[in-house]
Amino acid sequence: MASDLSTRWRIGYMPYLNSAVFYENLEGDWFDLVELPPRNMADAMIKGELDAGPLPIAEVLRMEDDIVTGTLGVASDGPARSVLLFSDVPVEEMSGKSVAVTGHTSTSVQLLRILFADHWNASDVKLLGPDEDCVARLLIGDAALKKFHGDEQPRFVYDLSFEWKRLTGLPFVFARWVARGDATRPELGRFAETLHRSFSYGMSRIDEIAARKPIASMSSEDVKTYISGFTYELGETEFEAIDEFQSRLSALPDWRPDLMPYVAGK
Repeated sequence: MASDLSTRWRIGYMPYLNSAVFYENLEGDWFDLVELPPRNMADAMIKGELDAGPLPIAEVLRMEDDIVTGTLGVASDGPARSVLLFSDVPVEEMSGKSVAVTGHTSTSVQLLRILFADHWNASDVKLLGPDEDCVARLLIGDAALKKFHGDEQPRFVYDLSFEWKRLTGLPFVFARWVARGDATRPELGRFAETLHRSFSYGMSRIDEIAARKPIASMSSEDVKTYISGFTYELGETEFEAIDEFQSRLSALPDWRPDLMPYVAGK
């Protein structure tokens, strides 16, 4: 649906601390921010309810013929610290066990499938919904940060981005900013200019974001270290990592996270 600059846009707001730099100064009278978790954001764009947003990379790959991709995203070259598998048993003993998976994820659970199959050599691991009683639990975003920095810790914690780095030697790209594929050139130009301006401002304000202590159990220094650990401007290495993720994912049975339960592993 082509439109001119009079059309009001709906831009996805990712309510996670690792995305705060994008929104610190995202202002304009031509759009509304729509708060959604990763999986719902992709669904909203498919339904035409969003014009742009930071989509999970698994959904970007699925929708690539219908969207315009940019060079901003969320990637980690090592530990992400907020995509975590909390477990009562080591991954070497996960075969035949079950994992409760957060309902927010569409990429991290696909990464978990790859790690079970290609890295940990586990088999018959049941992926269940978030309310199930399991020996392990996959959490992402601020929920993972709060649990990791909380008082009670499971015996084993696995950072999926770090495990991907061990497996491939590459960073992991969690999300990428995109816009709807039928947006006009003036619309895309306005959106890109606004987003990049806000991002540049946000990167210059990491100390201020950290000082607000958006997660009470994290110190300001913890927050600063956490945000600074991400790569937001995607380059050649990140694009290579996306290709590697797509290749490994395509080698697994076709599956979407809304089709729980699922048996993962080799």
